Amino acid sequence: MSLKLEIGTKINYIKEEAKQNNQVLWINEDVKNREFEEFIKNIENQEAGEKVYDIRNALIHFEADDIPGVNEDIIIKKFNLTRRYDKLRFCFLDSKAVRSLKLALALENIGLRTPKPIALLEQRGKFNQIVYSYFITEYIDYDYNLLDILKDYDHPLRSKAQEWLPQIARDIKKMHDAGIVHNDLHAGNILVGDIDNNPKFYYIDLNRGRIKKSLKLKTRMQDLARFKLKRDEQEIFIKSYDPNRYNELLELMAKLRDRRERFLKFKRRLKSFIKN
Repeated sequence: MSLKLEIGTKINYIKEEAKQNNQVLWINEDVKNREFEEFIKNIENQEAGEKVYDIRNALIHFEADDIPGVNEDIIIKKFNLTRRYDKLRFCFLDSKAVRSLKLALALENIGLRTPKPIALLEQRGKFNQIVYSYFITEYIDYDYNLLDILKDYDHPLRSKAQEWLPQIARDIKKMHDAGIVHNDLHAGNILVGDIDNNPKFYYIDLNRGRIKKSLKLKTRMQDLARFKLKRDEQEIFIKSYDPNRYNELLELMAKLRDRRERFLKFKRRLKSFIKN
């Protein structure tokens, strides 16, 4: 069974009662019970929880004491579609919540860490437009976001981060070998936990990801083009990603990164021109 088919079988998320009102509901078998299901169904009306992020999308932390039927903290991510273009195109595509679920299950399937998917709820309207969309995962009490370390050359763990790059590179190679493209792969989407013992890396923000049968070399390096590293760190990373093609990959990644930077500059100039 292919990874894509296997993940699709695992999800099987549309309940019979939900089909009638264009609602999508999925709950992890590990936490499925009537009390929690009612909590999820009424997620739009939940007032408890601490909002920990509210730029474009919202992240809300709920402690276990505030959630009926479960005994662990959770994070609820609400996806907000503000642009007309996004509202239109997601009438014909999987929502960001469904994509996140598929990618989380795919990463779990190959033994990589990501916050455990707990539930998903979304409502679509008469013309299949997304009314609301939520993805719920376990809460990870991590030590650092990798970006906070890499962007600060004076950070006390900056040199330590170089020791972590080989493991991260092997993780991403495993991801790519399974046909998984993250599509937003940068240090800000890697959480680091248990740094004093055996560091654990969690890959997050999966809503742009895709699962394909196989990945070409260019696609793999495009997925890495957002990962900002110093030259010596790039070398450490690529040597662990694929030591047999080290020079070729390093050169290709540099070209794709330069191309991406030029595109982003053009995009910023275009936006500035339109505003003026």
